Amino acid sequence: MNKDMRVGFPSVFKATYRNGWDIKNTGYDYSNTLLNKTMSNYMFKNINVKNFLEKYLNPIIVSFINDVKFLRVFYNYAVPKDYDKIN
Repeated sequence: MNKDMRVGFPSVFKATYRNGWDIKNTGYDYSNTLLNKTMSNYMFKNINVKNFLEKYLNPIIVSFINDVKFLRVFYNYAVPKDYDKIN
């Protein structure tokens, strides 16, 4: 049994506790279509602007949103410190 210094020893209790967490209705996966759904279609008529928005700006905006979601869970004292099911 190897010990991970960040989380300690593996726990049988944690494995059985997490096994019962079936999260339903996790929402829409917006990671590929965030800017397509929120911006005007007129912006995507120009191929250069479309490539910039879809390839470069969309992953950055999705990353910012996921970081905020992580902070909301991290500072919530009612959930475990290693909770990773961010909706």
